[in-house]
Amino acid sequence: MNEAAKKPFNLFAFLKQIKPYWRVLIRRWYVPVSLAASLAVYSWYNENQKQLFFSAQITYMLEDEILNGAPTAANPLMAAITGQSPTSNKAIMNDLAFSNLLIEYTLLRTINANGRQIPLINHLLKLQGVDSTNPAWFPVGYKIGQTPAKDELLRSYSNGIKTTFKATSKESGLLVMNFSYGDAFFTKRFLEEHLHTISDFYIDKRMDRANMLIKATTRRRDSLLAVLQGKEYGAAAIQDQGFGTVMKRANVPQIQLQRDINMLNAQYAESLAAMNAAKMELEKKRPFIAVVDDIRFPLDATYPEPYKKGIIFGILGLFLGIALVVGAVLGKEVIVKQQQAFRKASA
Repeated sequence: MNEAAKKPFNLFAFLKQIKPYWRVLIRRWYVPVSLAASLAVYSWYNENQKQLFFSAQITYMLEDEILNGAPTAANPLMAAITGQSPTSNKAIMNDLAFSNLLIEYTLLRTINANGRQIPLINHLLKLQGVDSTNPAWFPVGYKIGQTPAKDELLRSYSNGIKTTFKATSKESGLLVMNFSYGDAFFTKRFLEEHLHTISDFYIDKRMDRANMLIKATTRRRDSLLAVLQGKEYGAAAIQDQGFGTVMKRANVPQIQLQRDINMLNAQYAESLAAMNAAKMELEKKRPFIAVVDDIRFPLDATYPEPYKKGIIFGILGLFLGIALVVGAVLGKEVIVKQQQAFRKASA
């Protein structure tokens, strides 16, 4: 160890060293004070402009039943493209949550507010002082495309909601949606209704083909049943007309009708089997969506703290001002020493 390392700290020696800088600070006191006051006022004003925000989070799970027994593509990329990858399905759910159109559908969903059935967007309008006498008020059952002005208002609110809305997935595979707004009731109801909107849309699109197959098999069954009933009534009429006949050839039309009835019965049985198979396929393709963590009051609230922020930034500005003054003095001393060294070297 050298002697400097062994030498103990001396408070008076330290004060003697900083005495010149202290004198400069006293003469330039207005620099740190002005900077501290400016930062304090600026931070207080910005924080005072902020509003009270309520935050909510809903966690849910998505499971596609068809993946339990169906073979998946060997290539992960091809599995994602063909929709056989659970990861791609969850990514689709997150992307659907950010859709402007689906957010608008959520705002048009009917909720119960103080005993009245109103669209969710009307509660949002009510928070801004708009009542039912205003033309901007939305009627129950409003459909997008009816009024351009209302459609533009819906899109503007949708864009505003997306600024504080987040949809992500956890490492475990659970899906999470977060939202913040200045009203606790709207924050909670929007997340709950939006989950219903994207779930219904996702399930409907995943089951479109299966539903079409059920409709086709149902139409086939109904048409066969109508033809079969007609043939059966025709066979009964022929039997009534041929009652008491002796010649065998008089029974030929009845035999032909009975053959047609037997064929139609077989086709009808096949159509019933096809319809039941289509219904089973529909249930196999039905995604399973369940809420894991729901939303309950009280919600997390973020309050503006103008005085706290003003004090913190004021202290920060004070130290920055002191550092600025001391740095200017030190820089001046360094320049002076370099000038002296340069003169000695050139003398």
